[in-house]
Amino acid sequence: MSKKEPTTSDILGAINDFANQVEERFDGVDKRFDGVDKRFDKVEERLDILENNIVTKDYLDDKLMDLRVDLTISMRKEDKKVETLVELLHKKKIINKAEKADILKMEPFPKGV
Repeated sequence: MSKKEPTTSDILGAINDFANQVEERFDGVDKRFDGVDKRFDKVEERLDILENNIVTKDYLDDKLMDLRVDLTISMRKEDKKVETLVELLHKKKIINKAEKADILKMEPFPKGV
C-alpha cells in the first residue's frame, strides 16, 4: 500500500477547516467579552453613584463646624439669660455680690465681675 500525497486542494481544505474552527472560537470569545463589558459598565455606574454620594472628611468637618457654631450661639443666648437672672436676683438682694461673682465665673462662658 502506498500513501497518497495530499494535494494542494487537500491542504487548502484543511487550512480552511482550521480557520473556520478558529473563527468560531474567536466569535465565542467576542461574545464573552461583550458580556464582561456589560458587567463592567454596570460596575462603573455603581461606582459613579457611590462617588457622588460618599461623605468626605471635609464635608463632615464642615458640618461639624456648623453644628459647633450653632451650639455656641445657642449656649451664649442661654448664658445671657442666666446673667440676667443672676443680676435680677442680686438687685432684689436674694444673692450677695460674692455669690453673684461665683455664679458668673462658672463655665461655659466665665465672666469676671
